Amino acid sequence: MLHVSDLSSFTSEKILTIQQAAEVIKKLKQRGKAVGLCHGGFDLLHPGHILHFESAKKWCDVLVVSITSDRFVASRKGDGRPVFSDKLRAYMAAAVSFVNYVVITDIKGGTDVINYLKPSYYIKGPDFINKATPGISAEREAIQACSGEMRYTNDVKLSTTDIIQYIKERLDVKRVLVVVDRDGTLIEDAGFLGREENWKEQVALRKSVVDLLLYIQTKYKATMIVATNQTGVARGYYSCEQVEDINRHINQLLQEKGIAISAWEYCPDADAAYAELMKGKLTFNPNFVKAETKRKPAPTMVHDALQKLSLSTNDFSTIIVIGDREEDQGLAKALKAHYIDASVPIHYEQAVRYIDTTLDATLPTG
Repeated sequence: MLHVSDLSSFTSEKILTIQQAAEVIKKLKQRGKAVGLCHGGFDLLHPGHILHFESAKKWCDVLVVSITSDRFVASRKGDGRPVFSDKLRAYMAAAVSFVNYVVITDIKGGTDVINYLKPSYYIKGPDFINKATPGISAEREAIQACSGEMRYTNDVKLSTTDIIQYIKERLDVKRVLVVVDRDGTLIEDAGFLGREENWKEQVALRKSVVDLLLYIQTKYKATMIVATNQTGVARGYYSCEQVEDINRHINQLLQEKGIAISAWEYCPDADAAYAELMKGKLTFNPNFVKAETKRKPAPTMVHDALQKLSLSTNDFSTIIVIGDREEDQGLAKALKAHYIDASVPIHYEQAVRYIDTTLDATLPTG
């Protein structure tokens, strides 16, 4: 889903809560006004939607557009949908002159929306005329139950899904590999996260990095990998299972933000030379002390992740490493990748400009 960091500009007096909309519709009907309702995702607003609204308005005095909330669009349409958040979709619909009111409905189906709002007309496109699916049949029954009528427009059909598919297949979108460090980059560094029982309370996503990942994922065909060194396992602070639990938890938090991580890789080992150097100061589990490890700056974890995904670095036009330590910078060098230093404040607009234009320039920092 396209991420916009500030939604304060995308407001309209036409946008109501569902409670407000129900009250407005009730009063309008009491005054003898015919109220039409168009319900749907209305993602990536296009000419087909506009024509549908125009046709619907011809049948009623007041047209209300119900926008399905993000979570229900995502559950029906799958990965990457909706393209725009419900607040942005509501703003776009409200900007259409034929539309009088817009409401965001966090309700799974049209039946419940009809039951709640009780419009005079429930208006669908021509492709629903002969449909007899359980959902459409329930909507027909619902509008009849509230003394309303089902009506259908007779417009040319344009599909948002088809438009998105065309963009994906026909337009030249760069393939970008993004390798992200975990502690200190993706999340605030808690110092060997997992050592304490309350580790979930210590997990805090770094907003600047999350915003940047959302932008890259939205604009480019991005594959995102998290690669993290976890010597805490070798030191006996926590187990491999604990690391994997933490990764799953962070992944869930990222999914809730709309970010899709394709692979998570970690190295639990300590270099034998380092373990020898720290002898007497630190205790290591010998099972995790090795002469050669997959630890960054070695690119092994990245190559392992790509192999699992049936990909290689040659499949990408650009590789970006985001990290906060010398080992991450070394990884970028090993991968011949562009490096974004997350150890300093990242200015979102400047970072976006860096990615879009110069890529090989020094990233401006705070």
